[in-house]
Amino acid sequence: MEFHLTTAEAWAVMTEACEQAKVSIDFEQYIVKADDVGQDFLRLLARKANEGLHVRIILDAFGSRAIGKTSVIAELQSAGAEVAFYHRLRPAELFKPLSWLPRTHAKLLHVDETATYLGSMCLAEYMRSWRDTMVRLEDGLAEAARRDFEAMWHDLEDGRLDGDGAETIVRAMDACYVSQNPKGGHYPLYKALVSAIDGAKHEICIATPYFFPPRRLREALNRAKARGVRIVLMLSHETDVSVADRVTRALLPVWRGKGYEVLLYQRSVLHAKYAIIDGQWATLGSCNFDYLSLCRNREANIILRDPAMVAEVARSFADDAVFARPPKREDERARSWFDGLMGRIGTMMLQRV
Repeated sequence: MEFHLTTAEAWAVMTEACEQAKVSIDFEQYIVKADDVGQDFLRLLARKANEGLHVRIILDAFGSRAIGKTSVIAELQSAGAEVAFYHRLRPAELFKPLSWLPRTHAKLLHVDETATYLGSMCLAEYMRSWRDTMVRLEDGLAEAARRDFEAMWHDLEDGRLDGDGAETIVRAMDACYVSQNPKGGHYPLYKALVSAIDGAKHEICIATPYFFPPRRLREALNRAKARGVRIVLMLSHETDVSVADRVTRALLPVWRGKGYEVLLYQRSVLHAKYAIIDGQWATLGSCNFDYLSLCRNREANIILRDPAMVAEVARSFADDAVFARPPKREDERARSWFDGLMGRIGTMMLQRV
């Protein structure tokens, strides 16, 4: 299993794989911006479709809304590529925020049924220097991810967003691919995470840009802490979502008050989402450890139990921690009255989910 640990590195690997494709390319993404990075990658897919490859693309209609207004979509379709936008908003939904969900937050690329990539990276120039994780899946994991894309594609063709989601266990590798489509009422990743935390004996390490855990996850972490388990949260010092940053600052004293060790990643935006428990269990992929990812959106992750692969993820956490520091008092302080208000509102909303 190959690990790629920056957004720019992931783009380079994805581009090379698509350049070498001979038969087919399937691509699913939340954010493809209408800048050179986003358009160049989609034009590469259009060129491969012109060469006769079977190209299918799923883009989130909200996260990739700007690219839908460019000529590159018409270029793709003229080249023979098939493009589907996940959950286009209807006018009646614009003033009902909950109806905007689910979104597809998955980040998947399948090339020639031989190379499959899963991760946390999007396609936008401003993300170039971000800390992200992408892995190349192999054997049964790759097959499970390809089947998941196929099921999602057929659901979209049928006009459905409520697929059941999938969990395929690859016992030979002691790993599994997990996708979830919460509109279908299935939460395999959420359940697996809570179960692993409930079994934790020594240490839980979580790295994520956004940590707004829903109730069952909060309760599981509280139970673990009561058992004496060490909990380490590595959060991004800053992200591209200003409201989320306000809530993160407001919650820092809450997590520290519970006895969690908190680190703020400084080198760039920490956009990778991964967790390690007791050095024996790990997960990584598109899923943030928050209410939207765990309860509302389509996500794609892998769960690892193989000691060597878990150790690889744990090394990433140790390497990332070099560029992180504990919060200072000014990190927790609201920067303006509006900052404080948004933080308090976000904190109150979190208690309701």
